[in-house]
Amino acid sequence: MATSTCLKCGNHSFEMVLNTPIGSEFKLWFVQCSQCGCVIGTHEFYSIVSVIKNLADKLNIELTFNT
Repeated sequence: MATSTCLKCGNHSFEMVLNTPIGSEFKLWFVQCSQCGCVIGTHEFYSIVSVIKNLADKLNIELTFNT
């Protein structure tokens, strides 16, 4: 199996950091190198699947997920 490597410094350890970008109203999770902080990806703060499921539960709607 390949080991994930930071392209900037060569480190193999990463972390999730919560931040709100300048000019944004929404928080994002940044996946970044734990050594140099180089960002390699982002994820939304809220899981859209969780939000939809909570709304469906409140409206008594049964969801089915096909995988």
